Amino acid sequence: LHGDLKEYIYMKPPPGLFPSPTSHVCKLRRSLYGLKQAPRAWFDKFHTTLLQFSFQQSKHDTSLFLRKSVVGIVVLLVYVDDIVITGSDSTLLDQLKTHLSESFHMKDLGSLTYFLGLEVHRSSSGISLNQHKYASDVVATAGLQDATSVDTPMEVNIKLRKEEGD
Repeated sequence: LHGDLKEYIYMKPPPGLFPSPTSHVCKLRRSLYGLKQAPRAWFDKFHTTLLQFSFQQSKHDTSLFLRKSVVGIVVLLVYVDDIVITGSDSTLLDQLKTHLSESFHMKDLGSLTYFLGLEVHRSSSGISLNQHKYASDVVATAGLQDATSVDTPMEVNIKLRKEEGD
């Protein structure tokens, strides 16, 4: 998470860097973890890297990036230092992973199973999301594991179609 700094920032050298105490300071070229500018500097670098790879940032959610190709689409969502990448163009997905790994230290954790409290399950009929673990954790935190549960009314069999909505 080291972005490039646009302003001059100096810091005292960490203990042990020099053999004896000194009045020297270090000029930072890249942001360090804990620096106020670090998150913005990293996101600026990440944003620029994606734009160079022809991604477009969503107007509705600045952490969402999209790239359409002749074959399909690739969608990238970033949250702090976690990235979710999905899409229908497998070649473009592989090229994106290569491009990002050339610019950042990253690790591919495989298929998404859990992200921001959402559990992701894949089957032949599609993808389903639930928050069972998150809800269980909230109930446990409140100390209500032994409480009686009640079903909430909800509409069942909702089908989302790409032809509907925006």
